[in-house]
Amino acid sequence: MTVVRNAPSALPATVRLMASRLAHRIRGGGHRPLPEFRARTERALQRLGDTAVRAIAWQRVEAITAPWIDTGIDLPAGCPVTLLADGMVYAARGLDIGFEPKVGLWYRIGPEGEIAKIIGNASSFDSGAGGRLWLTSKPSGEFADRRGAFEPAIPRVAFAGGFEVAVIRWSSDLQLGLAAAAAIEPEVFGPALSRLREPVDPPAGWNYLWRLGRGEIYRACDDAPDTLCCHTRGDVGILQFPVDRPLTETSAVSWSWCVEQLPSKLPEHIEPTHDYLSLAVEFDNGLDLTWMWSAALPVDTIFQCPLAWWKDRETHWVVRSGTSELGQWLGERRNLADDYRRAIGSSLPKRIVAVWLIANTVFQRGQGRCRYRDIAIQDEVGRIDIRR
Repeated sequence: MTVVRNAPSALPATVRLMASRLAHRIRGGGHRPLPEFRARTERALQRLGDTAVRAIAWQRVEAITAPWIDTGIDLPAGCPVTLLADGMVYAARGLDIGFEPKVGLWYRIGPEGEIAKIIGNASSFDSGAGGRLWLTSKPSGEFADRRGAFEPAIPRVAFAGGFEVAVIRWSSDLQLGLAAAAAIEPEVFGPALSRLREPVDPPAGWNYLWRLGRGEIYRACDDAPDTLCCHTRGDVGILQFPVDRPLTETSAVSWSWCVEQLPSKLPEHIEPTHDYLSLAVEFDNGLDLTWMWSAALPVDTIFQCPLAWWKDRETHWVVRSGTSELGQWLGERRNLADDYRRAIGSSLPKRIVAVWLIANTVFQRGQGRCRYRDIAIQDEVGRIDIRR
């Protein structure tokens, strides 16, 4: 069967994006750096003294740095560390298209350490076995492996800007140190303290895709523990639930969702407007098919992901469009074999390996809000309840 690719021309969406972003700039939008970020950070830590703070070091991480920066900072084993960061990396500064540290500031301990992304723009961690701290700025999704090798087929784009990063090594209890610093400078240290005291973790069984890093997008809803809440703002995350099930002619995925706010007002099929909410299924051939709610693309629009690396792996299918049904609980059911044949090709993979939830608000840095429940994989054998 012929593969369907029926997305509209990119030109109208591009023109609308440019007009939208210029209006955004005229209205005073855009990234606003934390006032006197470095001076306020240092003043607070100086007041605490060396009983709380072992050391502070600053590192500039430029947008075009490649591949990794050796900070020269050696972290002893078991050392509590906080990273505070500010700044922007711009793909198009004039249109205010870029990303914050929570999207693109990565670190590892040792040249072969496993990579991690800063959570928010201020997060803490334990140094584990210790070692040299390395940093880099890189858009999410472009790593070749968990040690931070760069995909050779994706050349680094000459972005502008960068991040200013404070590396704080604590002498005493991490929470006590952050609490004392937050009492002096709540705007600077408060987010890291709140993150430590009340982490936003995904529900049991779900994990963030390592390639995009951990985040604070998904959690069990406070008012309905069996419902999964999604709130994204200027970030990106994929939440995965592992599945091991044969793909058969009766295999289906079903779910209910209540989308309250769409991340984009523009068609999402081009890179700078590719902000969206969706549910996906991953197969054992490394491909995934994702069913999205579009702001402007017609229902049954099918298109390949416009992003580097993902374009060879991910296919989008618009199942809802527009704003008239926002705020309503709606049920979906998709036959996986039928949808795969129409969207990707006639040669079916053998197994279903994961269900994904995807939230992307990197490009226009808007907000998306959604709730999910009753997620399941079904076939002739039975039903796997993933989130009831």
